[in-house]
Amino acid sequence: MNHEVLERILDGRENPTNLSLPLLKDITENFSEDREIGHGGFATVYKGVLPNGNVAVKRIKSCHSIKETLFYREVNSLLNIEHENVVRFLGFCASTDQIAIQIEGLKERIYAEVRERLLCFEYISNGSLTKYITDELRGLEWKTRYEIIRGICEGLYHLHKEKQIYHMDMKPDNILLDNDMVPKITDFGLSRLDEMTQTMSKDRLGSLGYCAPEYWSQGKMSFKSDMYSLGVIIIELVTGQKALPINNNKILRRWRHRWRKTGKETQLVYQQVAKCIRIGLLCQEIDPSERPFIWDIIDDIRQAEGVNGSIKNDSQYKFGQISPYLEDDDMLGIEPLELHFPFQLNKQMSCTIQLTNETGSYIAFNVEHMNPLSYCAQPQKDIIPPRSKCNVEITMQPQAKAPRDHTSEFTVWSTKVNDGLAIEDMATIKFIKEAINVVDDVNLDVAFDISEPQEASEKTSVDLLSWWWFV
Repeated sequence: MNHEVLERILDGRENPTNLSLPLLKDITENFSEDREIGHGGFATVYKGVLPNGNVAVKRIKSCHSIKETLFYREVNSLLNIEHENVVRFLGFCASTDQIAIQIEGLKERIYAEVRERLLCFEYISNGSLTKYITDELRGLEWKTRYEIIRGICEGLYHLHKEKQIYHMDMKPDNILLDNDMVPKITDFGLSRLDEMTQTMSKDRLGSLGYCAPEYWSQGKMSFKSDMYSLGVIIIELVTGQKALPINNNKILRRWRHRWRKTGKETQLVYQQVAKCIRIGLLCQEIDPSERPFIWDIIDDIRQAEGVNGSIKNDSQYKFGQISPYLEDDDMLGIEPLELHFPFQLNKQMSCTIQLTNETGSYIAFNVEHMNPLSYCAQPQKDIIPPRSKCNVEITMQPQAKAPRDHTSEFTVWSTKVNDGLAIEDMATIKFIKEAINVVDDVNLDVAFDISEPQEASEKTSVDLLSWWWFV
């Protein structure tokens, strides 16, 4: 077991090469459950520990039959890939052994072949993109999101243009983020070793919601299939949702509301959001021929802030009806966006949200909760005068056991109303998106602050590192 070889590869002093099975067993504690960081139908991933850092060891399950020629062809592809936005390949192991099996009733033993096929990669500790996807009002700042989008496109450009590799399973789970939030694409081609030599596939191994329609329905694979998935990821990074945006202006309004609260509003960020929405929509065209190639959009994505903050004057990225510097922020301010209940068994709990109307209009709101039997909002609906605030107390009924955290547990609907409207007229207000006036909907998450033993806390933090590969 020569640990120094793998240490030198990890440090970048040597190139990836074949690794011994005893070495990979040793650094993963013989593939112990405590070292498992991800698993799926195709393989299990373990954390390997070295004196100079950690690695990820991907062990292909023995029940999964892989042709040797295809395995080594994929290894050759991995050996030739080196890019900042692709997870770094460190080595492989292909071990075959014979074991004797004694079967009851037979005098002679049966000899069975035991095959081990393993791949070793750099260990990315910050998790997958999945846990960072949120709507416009919370989570990652726009600058970070845009840099992630740009990094994903750079990595895909490398795979498509320079290495001629289809990914065929682009999704947030297969994009890892390092400590500097640099995205790294992983799991390209490895779970499709039995089909990558064909342009048609009978087995559909893509992920629902990200898979191109021509692949899902007909098994057709191409670079354009990856572009469809990229479009979904871009829209999801901008809005927090996979669904195609119906109203681009609403997205820009929500970003504007956040930027003005944090003082980060510039013309550049408006253009970047509009640009990403347009690219995301183009990539999701049903007809693959209408989708761009990655090299068609990479220059736009690479475009950075120019001298003195100047940006390209491009009419294709118009803001629609949004006038960034002329309109007031006309959304209802809501704090916090995550409700924290200090949980205690069999006791009533409460927390408060503050609604702020900084506009010159009256704004009506309605607090809608998913579980009316557990929660009570007071007031549930009301009208807030201009330049005013309203506190809403959320009460949770006593619980016999600790509940789980919930996303989108509450929705606060709001819309501007006439000055003379009284609270008694609230029943006539229709909080629907088809209303004549703009209706905003903001989701609130619920978290429970539960005291727990230190050991349980540590186990939870370890579980959260199960961040990649195979869903």
